Order: sequence, then C-alpha cells, then structure tokens
Amino acid sequence: MENSGQFSAISIMYVFQSALNLIITSGSAKAALTIPIMTDFSDIIGLSRQAMITAFQFGAGFTDMIAPTSGVLIGVLGIARIPYAKWIKFIIPFLIFIAIIGWLLLIPTVTMKLNGY
Repeated sequence: MENSGQFSAISIMYVFQSALNLIITSGSAKAALTIPIMTDFSDIIGLSRQAMITAFQFGAGFTDMIAPTSGVLIGVLGIARIPYAKWIKFIIPFLIFIAIIGWLLLIPTVTMKLNGY
C-alpha cells in the first residue's frame, strides 16, 4: 500500500472494512483486530489516523444494513416478517448510494492536514 498513494490506500481500507463487516459485525471485535494493523499502514504511508478511523467507521456502518451475521438485523426482519431476500432487493440501491457518498467523503480526510493524535 506504500506505493499506491494515499487516496488508493484509504479506498482499499474502506472496501476491506466493508467486506470484513459482513463477517464480523461486532464493532469492538473488528476494531481490536484491524485498528492496530491499519494504524501501522496509515503511519507508513503518511495518512492521518483520523482518515483511517473514518474509513473504518464508514466501512463498518454502511454494511450493517445487509450483514447476514447481524443478530439485530435478522431479529428485526423476523419480527417485521420481512424475508431477507426481499430486504436485500429493497436496500441495495440505497446502500450503493450511501457507499459512494461515503467514499467521496473520504477525499477531504486525505487532502486536508489533520493532526490530533
């Protein structure tokens, strides 16, 4: 990732976190597994930690609406008597829209000088 550039690196982190969230829906477990690794990557390529955390949060939050391993989602769909396949067909267009918006919102985190921790 060092030679890919900062915007490519943050995009890779965003996609990786989104994909990982489909398997590990627990935010604290995913943070404990990935933040130490992603912190080192962001330090190596000169990316702010705020940008890395934003990619983590966007990746984690957006895919919660379709994660089949999410007990909350499956429970709510069960109570509402909405089949998972019907929910996926309904939510995918919106999910694609907010995923693109989230990706665009990562641009300022790379281009702005952020320092804090």
